[in-house]
Amino acid sequence: MDSYQFMNPVPDAEDAIEEFDFRNQKDAILYCIEVSPSMLATINPAEADDGTEPTSAARVALESAYMMLQQRIISQPSDAFGILLFGTKDQTDPAYESCLMLMDLAVPEASEIKYIKEILEDDEKFDSVFTPSDTPPSIVNTLFCANQQFNAKSGTYMFQRLFLVTNNDNPSDPRPDYRKSARTRVHDLFGLGVRIEPFFLYTEKRPFDTSKFWEDVIFSGYRSDDYVDIQPILITAKQGLQMKAHVKARQTPRHAIFSVPLEIVPGKLSIGVKGYVLFKRQDIQRSHYVYEQEGEKAVIARSHTQYTYTDATTALDMRAMNAEPKTEEIDKNEAKRGFKFGREVLPFAPEEIQSLRNIGEACIRIIGFKPIHLFDPSYNMRPSYFIYPSEEDYVGSIRTFGALHSSLLDENKYALAWVKATNRSSPFLAALVACPEIIERENGRDEQKQSPGIFVIKQPFADDIRDFPAQPHNDIKGIPYFCLATHEQILLTFI
Repeated sequence: MDSYQFMNPVPDAEDAIEEFDFRNQKDAILYCIEVSPSMLATINPAEADDGTEPTSAARVALESAYMMLQQRIISQPSDAFGILLFGTKDQTDPAYESCLMLMDLAVPEASEIKYIKEILEDDEKFDSVFTPSDTPPSIVNTLFCANQQFNAKSGTYMFQRLFLVTNNDNPSDPRPDYRKSARTRVHDLFGLGVRIEPFFLYTEKRPFDTSKFWEDVIFSGYRSDDYVDIQPILITAKQGLQMKAHVKARQTPRHAIFSVPLEIVPGKLSIGVKGYVLFKRQDIQRSHYVYEQEGEKAVIARSHTQYTYTDATTALDMRAMNAEPKTEEIDKNEAKRGFKFGREVLPFAPEEIQSLRNIGEACIRIIGFKPIHLFDPSYNMRPSYFIYPSEEDYVGSIRTFGALHSSLLDENKYALAWVKATNRSSPFLAALVACPEIIERENGRDEQKQSPGIFVIKQPFADDIRDFPAQPHNDIKGIPYFCLATHEQILLTFI
């Protein structure tokens, strides 16, 4: 017995890519905070005279973690979140010295969120939990503890990240193999797909030099074309919100949403590039349906799809007798997709539907160049993509991409390209506009404000552009002239 299901229209390609990026994939974040006398020291106590409450780097770090936790249980309730304190007097497991798990890496429970809130509101409880150990914490041991947390969730979450908060720029050990062991632990985390996001804190009296230890350890796990922000964050009593802003900016994982070849000369010269979304409105995800009986704990309701079959003739007879037609449950493999053509339904095999959707491999193909003054910003139809070279598949991509980028800037031109971001997405025309690197000096250091790269800006086809009438049709006040029907259009309605 065959049953046919009408095939839904293919969603817009860009929407499909961005939905994949921000909503459908689950994220796991382990927030690691160092506990030491310097992290617990009051920041600039003289500033408390103007009404600013005294605080410490450790408290600001926990407040930032709690802020992120509150936001994620609303926007992304299926994500895992954990908080690990290292350098504490207490420890959760003797195997991991000076490591205290405030929250295990899992979907947060209401009791755990309440416990974190109590620690922040009760100074005595905060002091009892954030009691530093007598010996300096071991970064190797901390990374190994984090590795075990992620290893238990291996394969469950698409994106896994470790937020490391510390103000110690040189946690080296006298042992000669300590730095090598730290690099090994970093590589172990990267082997599990975990990305390390460091938050290095410094004050005016206590600077932070990343070259002493962390650059050698953190960068050992990243590829040359990956980006990681290791710029230290200035933290003061008045600027406690600065770290929260950095945490909020990194809530969404930074990763490429597509990786395709860029064909500069089709069939002869291609390089590898990755595409990113720099600006995207992130909507709040809908909450889950829950099932709750009196006296029982509420649980998330699980939904499933059931395929049924109803004979059309029997259904008409049953409705004539004011009775509900009988349906029969069928197996999912018995249901087929099809198109309705007239009164008949034409079935299609999955291979046939896939062949209809396939119009070529994913790529960005340059089809020409134009002067930059001919580029009309008003034709920008959607948020643009940002592409950057990658040498995973094509060696020499960075150098060739740099030459293309420099040529576009020097010649004041942009490239017109045919873009197919993924194998299942629809192609579109786009303008490849190069942007220069912008560096500004702040707090005595040069900071990059804009990365060099190329923006992929979607362009409309000629049929997508419509001009408004040049002259108004009448003088009716209060109504835009292009909303009024002409005399000929009114007559056509009576024919």
